[in-house]
Amino acid sequence: MKSSSTAKTIIVLPTTFESCTKDTVGSKAFHLICMQKKELDVPPFVIVPVDVVDELLVPLRSSIEAQIQIINNYPERDLNEMAFSIQQEIRHFQPSQEWEEKILSSCEHFFGKNYEVSIRSSGLDEDTQGASFAGIHESYLYCNAQNLIPQIMNTIASAWGLSALSYRQQKSLPLKDIQIALIIQKMVPAVRSGVAFSMHQGANLADAVIVAGYGLGTGIVEGKVETDTFFVNRQDRSIHQQLTTKASQIIKKENGQLLSPLQEHLQDQACLTTENIQQIYDQLLKAEKLLKAPADIEFSYDKEDRLHLLQMRPITTINADQLIILDNTNIVESYPGITLPLSFSFALKAYENVFKGASDAFWISRKIMNRHTKVFANLLAHYKGRVYYRLDNWYRMVALVYSSHRSMDAWEKAVGLTHTERGQVRFQFQNQLKAIGSALWLLINHKRNNRRFFKAFAKNYEKLKACVTYHNDINLLWEYYEQASLQLFKPWYQTLVNDFLAFKMFGWLQNALARYVGAQQLSLANDWISGLGEVLSEKALISTLQLKETIEQDRELQLLFNQNAQQILDQLQTGKYSSFYRNIKEHLQLYGDRTLAELKLETPSFRKAPVHFIELLKNQLQNNMTVAKYRQQQSDLRNKADQLIRSSLPWWHPALYYLRWLRKRAAYGLQNRENMRFCRTKGYGAVKDIFLEIGKLMQKEQLIESADDVFYLNLEALKAYCTLDKRESLHTYIQELKNQYKTLASQQLPGRIIYEKGAMPDLTLESNTQAVEAGRLKGIPVSGGTITGEAIVVTTPEPGTPVKGRILISAMTDPGWVFLMSQAIGLISEKGSLLSHTAIVGRELGLPVVVGIPRATELFKTGDRITMDGHSGWVEKSKYHEEIPHSTGERAE
Repeated sequence: MKSSSTAKTIIVLPTTFESCTKDTVGSKAFHLICMQKKELDVPPFVIVPVDVVDELLVPLRSSIEAQIQIINNYPERDLNEMAFSIQQEIRHFQPSQEWEEKILSSCEHFFGKNYEVSIRSSGLDEDTQGASFAGIHESYLYCNAQNLIPQIMNTIASAWGLSALSYRQQKSLPLKDIQIALIIQKMVPAVRSGVAFSMHQGANLADAVIVAGYGLGTGIVEGKVETDTFFVNRQDRSIHQQLTTKASQIIKKENGQLLSPLQEHLQDQACLTTENIQQIYDQLLKAEKLLKAPADIEFSYDKEDRLHLLQMRPITTINADQLIILDNTNIVESYPGITLPLSFSFALKAYENVFKGASDAFWISRKIMNRHTKVFANLLAHYKGRVYYRLDNWYRMVALVYSSHRSMDAWEKAVGLTHTERGQVRFQFQNQLKAIGSALWLLINHKRNNRRFFKAFAKNYEKLKACVTYHNDINLLWEYYEQASLQLFKPWYQTLVNDFLAFKMFGWLQNALARYVGAQQLSLANDWISGLGEVLSEKALISTLQLKETIEQDRELQLLFNQNAQQILDQLQTGKYSSFYRNIKEHLQLYGDRTLAELKLETPSFRKAPVHFIELLKNQLQNNMTVAKYRQQQSDLRNKADQLIRSSLPWWHPALYYLRWLRKRAAYGLQNRENMRFCRTKGYGAVKDIFLEIGKLMQKEQLIESADDVFYLNLEALKAYCTLDKRESLHTYIQELKNQYKTLASQQLPGRIIYEKGAMPDLTLESNTQAVEAGRLKGIPVSGGTITGEAIVVTTPEPGTPVKGRILISAMTDPGWVFLMSQAIGLISEKGSLLSHTAIVGRELGLPVVVGIPRATELFKTGDRITMDGHSGWVEKSKYHEEIPHSTGERAE
């Protein structure tokens, strides 16, 4: 059949891209336009818009829709036969000569003579939320003037192919009125190609993942060549990699593409350099920002090592609003390494109460706070023994106060976040008014409220310390602890208010110095306030230096401190050095709760374990710092900064008085910040004493083996044991926990972990994806879930292959297998990667998927009962006979 219509034959050129929308050119083409606008390196392209393709197909529409209607009315009819019939109509349809000439002349004018281009679809339903159509429609490479028109028709026809229609049914998309645009893009002579996701699906979403290999990109996305995998952490941009021996590549041949051997010297080295990886990662972040969603890009490098981006699309299987984000920025300093349950549960409750109080101080209504109850109750997370911020909840909480991205930028900078994850933040205008009003009110009352805080702390701290006097009655001890700790931490919100005002003032001081003095170095503001005000933590350091100087001035003490710490302490306790030992005890009484990891309740304080302080004192003898030198350093820094400022501004300049006012306010806020932190140190020290006293009572009742074992219980469990009349031994339970935490201590975990609710990834899996163990095969885990079922090994796919209810095993698959995949309960492939089209579609279908298992089709036979784990990548012949028809992989939130 030949078209006789005078169809609109417009190709959209870059000069008219401004008028394009997703409805006129499809999401895929629209995303390319967005990339080009932001000057990302996209190869030149033109677009055949939706209305042009629609008009081209006018003579065929009635026939196509009639056949589709039959499928809609009679779903049991053979979809394969119908798809084949529609595709044949489109492929054999002859566009008008005018239409063909317009396409060919436009391409020659834009790309030049002897052009080579690719043709790809851009359907209106492609790259939309929940439906990527990854690899479902046909694409054609190295097209030229001789075959351009037939390949255009083939690309259009693929929208009605069996794979496309099956995919639409799986995604509940209509089969009627399918609309498609086309992208015609200049070919890149690729020597390396790949796919990259800004979030690693099925694992830690805080890792971007890049899969790359040699040759054209079809080899990578269709799983035909071996690939390397690179992971870039979103928190610190650290890279780790999984390399394979790469034996092949897809190259251009005269009439198409050829699977060719790779040069031997390239086979075992990484196909991307560190610079390449970081460059691709930067492009991923730009794509993510453009899409406002996690991004997927395809890329290639030419022989000049120039990066080209071929397309971007949103990752349709990640719900950005449902992400849980764990981040240890800042908090890892307070809770390094393993933190035991009692410390975590105590901190979790403290954070909840303190930030509720702070929200009240910032005029957040009780109604809003009640809506965010779960947010306040989950500001921290405990994962494999480590403490993390629940960053997603922090963003939600901070957004109650802050009202702009600029304010959020300042907050992120203050807490040390190097890469934002604020996609879930929703600002409200009324927050801005409240923030301004409450901040002014808190500033006016800043000093008065701080005085109230310190007065209340002194009173309540003494009450908390007195709790240990009830050491003979565990019930009474717990009752008084709850009352005293509640009173101690009730006014603690003022520490956050002070921090907020201190950071504001310090930030204004930095900005003002940059404006009026021209000082760009961030240290100038710090230098100018150095040594201003009395700071308790500084007094603790000075007291330690004074003890050190006493040793240096006494020959006998010098000789004594040549021994080990325990011997020194034993000698001091004999009374021979009574005056010096009295000074040490006074220091410990005042400052002995300040120690490393002091917020971990299981960490003994210097006051309770003075031998550790003796070790610290011995180490201090190795440096030449003295109190006088310390004071002089502060004075020198402050004077130098003052001279710079005075030389920039005359004495009468109003800005000088403004700077001095800011310095005074910033110094006051930062001084009180440190003093409040020291109050926290003392408060935690008193809590440690109480819990240890409870531990001694439990040990006395033979509930636990050692008093320190109490820290393996959480607050809820400890309360139960303190308030119940009948208590059972915890020896076995605690020993199991000790063994568990001992194992966890050896594991290396990332600083940021992101996952969807209910899908906590296993981050401790072996990195060697080719390992073979005791008859078990290890591949690349793609999509989670554990399944047991009957295997079917398929080498040549046929629509009638009995896949339903079975685990599909193949040498490799392409997206055309979607009609088989949709019937299977799991998928195993010898080839493929994390980001191949098969992996993407498998994930969208919710199937457990493992790829990259060599010789899987030889080692397993049709009829074998096998178990596969999409979480870890392990596959083995099942020892059990019960069938599990659905994924049973459990994931912890």
